[in-house]
Amino acid sequence: KTDGSGGGGGGGGGGRGGEESASEGSIEGIPVKRWVMHGAVMFGREFCYAMETALVTPVLLQIGLPEQYYSLTWFLSPVLGLMFTPLIGSASDRCTLRWGRRRPFILALCIGTLIGVALFLNGSLIGEYGRQPIGIVLTVLGVVVLDFCADATEGPIRAYLLDVADTEEQDMALNIHAASAGLGGAVGYALGGLDWTHTFLGKVFKSQEQILFFFAAILFSISVALHLLSIEEQQYSPQHDSTPPPRLANIRRSSSTGSQDLLRPQNSNHQTHMPPELLRLCACHLLTWFSIIAEAVFFTDFMGQVIYHGDPTAPANSTLLDNYHRGVQMGCWGLVIYAMTAATCSEQNEDKYEQLKSNFGTDLVFPSVGTAIMAIFPNVYVAMVMISSMGIISMSISYCPYALLGQYHEMKEYIQHSPGNSRRGFGIDCAILSCQVYISQILVASALGAVVEAVGSVRVIPMVASGGSLLGFFTACFLVIYPSPNNG
Repeated sequence: KTDGSGGGGGGGGGGRGGEESASEGSIEGIPVKRWVMHGAVMFGREFCYAMETALVTPVLLQIGLPEQYYSLTWFLSPVLGLMFTPLIGSASDRCTLRWGRRRPFILALCIGTLIGVALFLNGSLIGEYGRQPIGIVLTVLGVVVLDFCADATEGPIRAYLLDVADTEEQDMALNIHAASAGLGGAVGYALGGLDWTHTFLGKVFKSQEQILFFFAAILFSISVALHLLSIEEQQYSPQHDSTPPPRLANIRRSSSTGSQDLLRPQNSNHQTHMPPELLRLCACHLLTWFSIIAEAVFFTDFMGQVIYHGDPTAPANSTLLDNYHRGVQMGCWGLVIYAMTAATCSEQNEDKYEQLKSNFGTDLVFPSVGTAIMAIFPNVYVAMVMISSMGIISMSISYCPYALLGQYHEMKEYIQHSPGNSRRGFGIDCAILSCQVYISQILVASALGAVVEAVGSVRVIPMVASGGSLLGFFTACFLVIYPSPNNG
């Protein structure tokens, strides 16, 4: 792929590479092994997400969380995210620490993620010793902390990638991140789908949840360490804001540094003064994530209740509860298929830069059809095959929006679409995209519970996910702006 192709952002144009090679502090020829290390954090992050996605509904139901507080669990994290993620993105754009702009925030949020996993998977044990209310509180707190911190890492991680990647490196770097995320999810769902209590680990630990935390703690810590040690960041200098860059070609690396003073109320201005390109991309991002979250979070519950005809509230040792557990375990293996599909499809991204529009739209059609078929024919084999369609949309949403964001930041009018004399930074733009995930979580928490109650079955969930994917398809095809090679 050449600099003049539509690949890294349409507007780089020929001669860009020569100017960048002459620019001070430019990072060239980052080895592939460094990008693999950089993408390792996505493996650990998705591994933790897999633990939560597969187990959160069964765990909350089994610890006896009152139904009226169930939706509140899902509300707290996205509300916190909407409040603090833009501030984190803004602060990372202006961070002057020698270690870099993004890595200090990534480390802090990853520590929070690990604490959340620990509380989520171990909180219920306290309830077994006669202190059930404390166990419920700790488990719910773990879910909230895990959700918020893991979601909030998305912005700094993506901004870190876009900061250090050249135009021709972005394609490969995003592919590695997508493949690593898919693999991490697959491993997480696979480990969650196995019964470890009858192995030697079952003699060391007291429960399946404790064993899974043991795996999560080791794998997540290693993946974060690899990521933080992968690629050096340039130290930010406040002069980047006051001195305009002499060449547009240098904006790729410097644009992420300047957006606004953290303590000035310009953070909200960056959101209210969004360029039309970002606003339309956010609409597509919101609808797509609504579909993904609705299907993924409720899939194991769907398998347990609808396909295996189980009941999570049935008495212990009953056939209904046993059926539900078998359905949840089978659902975990379905999610393995989902994650492996995402990892495999990331390999097909080689030329996506040149055909983002057609691929982005096409990727959203598959889950719309797949989840609809799943709802119409609630069968084990149908569900296990059709869940793979969600892997396609998961891969696409982890690649296309950030590839487009990289292209937008090559456009002069885009990066100057900012309050005052500041330039738009990758940190705040990635944070705004992350906020769409929070809004979709709020929609799932507020709407789906009422829909399930009205219909009387979680069978309606795949239909709702299908509708979300279809709307995402229309926005990707007719609303999202795709820069032409001459833009910038």
